[in-house]
Formats: sequence, structure tokens, C-alpha cells
Amino acid sequence: MASFLENAYSLVHQDNAADVPSLSDLRTQLEKGTDESKVETMKRILTIMLNGDPMPNLLMHIIRFVMPSKHKALKKLLYFYYEICPKLDSNGKLKQEMILVCNGIRNDLQHPNEYIRGNTLRFLCKLREPELIEPLLSSARQCLEHRHAYVRKNAVFANDATCKRNAFAALASIDHEKALLYLSTVFEGIPNAEELLQLVELEFIRKDAVQNSQNKVGFSGSLGWAHI
Repeated sequence: MASFLENAYSLVHQDNAADVPSLSDLRTQLEKGTDESKVETMKRILTIMLNGDPMPNLLMHIIRFVMPSKHKALKKLLYFYYEICPKLDSNGKLKQEMILVCNGIRNDLQHPNEYIRGNTLRFLCKLREPELIEPLLSSARQCLEHRHAYVRKNAVFANDATCKRNAFAALASIDHEKALLYLSTVFEGIPNAEELLQLVELEFIRKDAVQNSQNKVGFSGSLGWAHI
């Protein structure tokens, strides 16, 4: 069943909404632009997408003309794009193009640069499509043995969602106020959190609402989909 957040968007300021480039213009800029100009093109694409237009017809062009680039800023924008682009077709099946995306992600998980590996592992934590995650698990697990601590740390988060769950549960049992303070910083992300983490956060909110009734109104108003 599709998540209620699947069609939710952020509003990102555009200097001139009437100056939105056409699909054809964006394709041309991706095909013929330099890495530096593609950075600006990708920023415009992301802004348009975050304002409600998923632009599904750009996926193949981005795979062909952005994914092979080694430009660091462009690669970072590429992973922002992967986060929000439509990955499923109208039948709820993984798009065929995502097989190529999967190959590109696997290559980055094996990249000699530890920061590219780490950034890719952080991206894996945000994926929710099992068909896309499964082929990447082997490469992600290999990163657990990487010589660089930054890679190993992100590999742990990518491989085991229970780490986040257990960390929050431990904080909640040790210091209720600090757990409440932490929760206030991630509150908007609770509906989209991993299920294990989401459950322990909701349980904490329920218990806190019993102990501190003044917090209940704020919690229940923001979490209208949960019964506290």
C-alpha cells in the first residue's frame, strides 16, 4: 500500500515561477552541458520536483548524462535526485531504469574514495524499495570491514536499522529529558522513519503524554495519524 507521504512535497522558493524550463530544455542542458552547468541544471530540476512535479521523463537522461560523472557536487545532487525521484511504475513495480541506477550505486559502494562510499551508505538508509536494496546488501556489508571508520560507521547504519532503534531506546531509559529534546529535533521525520525506530519513538511519546499531559496536545496535533 502506498504511503500517505508518497505524494507529499516541500515548497522551495523559485525566483521566477514563470521562468521554469521546459522538459526539452532540461534534456538539452543535461546532454550538452559541462559538469559545472549540469550542477545548476540539477538544482533547477530538484527545485521543480520538490514543488510538486516529479518529472519522471528525465530519469533516463540523468542516468546517461549525470550518473557517469565524477564531479563531487554533481554526484551529491544525483543522490538527492535518487531520494525523491519516482522509482515505481504505474503498477507499483520497480522501473526497469532503476536496474542501471542500482549498478551505479553498487559502483559507488566499492569506490576507493571513503567519503563517496560513506555518502552512498547514508543514502541507502533512506531507500524503502526492497527490490532496489537487496542487490546492494552484499556491497554494503563489505563496507563493515573497511579500513576507514567513517565508512564502517555508515555501513552499520545502512545494514542494521536496529542500531538507531536501540540507541534511542537507551537514551530514553537513561535520560528522559534529553530523549525528549532529541525527539523535538527529528519530530517531522517520524512518519517516514524506519518501522523499528518509529515504533519505539511512538511508544516514548505515548508514555511521555501520560506523564506530561501538557505535551499531549502538541504530539497528537502533529501526529494526527497516530493514536496517543
